Amino acid sequence: MGFKLKTLGQVLDFSDKYSTGDYIVKEKKLGKFTLGEINPNGVIDIEKDMSPALKRKAVKHEVDHLYQMKRGEMRFDHNNYYYRPSPYSPIQVIPNSKINPHDRNLPWEKDAHH
Repeated sequence: MGFKLKTLGQVLDFSDKYSTGDYIVKEKKLGKFTLGEINPNGVIDIEKDMSPALKRKAVKHEVDHLYQMKRGEMRFDHNNYYYRPSPYSPIQVIPNSKINPHDRNLPWEKDAHH
C-alpha cells in the first residue's frame, strides 16, 4: 500500500507555486479591491480567486514592499506606518487613522514597482 507525502507548503499552509526561499506567499480570500498585502512579519497574502498573471503581479508588488522593509525604508504596525524616503532622512510617522492604505499615491506605493 503506497502513500503520498504532502508538500511543505501543504503542511505549513503556504503556496508552493509563489513562495521562494526568500519569502512566503499564502493564497487566501482578501477584502474587496485587495489583490495582495504584506504582513509586518514579511508574509505575503494574495487573493486566491484571480488569474495566475495577476497573482504574479501582486507577488512582485508585495516583494517590493518586503525589500523596502528589509532596507529600513518602510515598516508598519497596528497604529502607524513608518517611512524613510532616503537613508539619511528622518523617519516619518504616519498614523493609520490618517490614511487609506489602498491609496496608490502613498510614498511607499509610488516607490514600489507596479
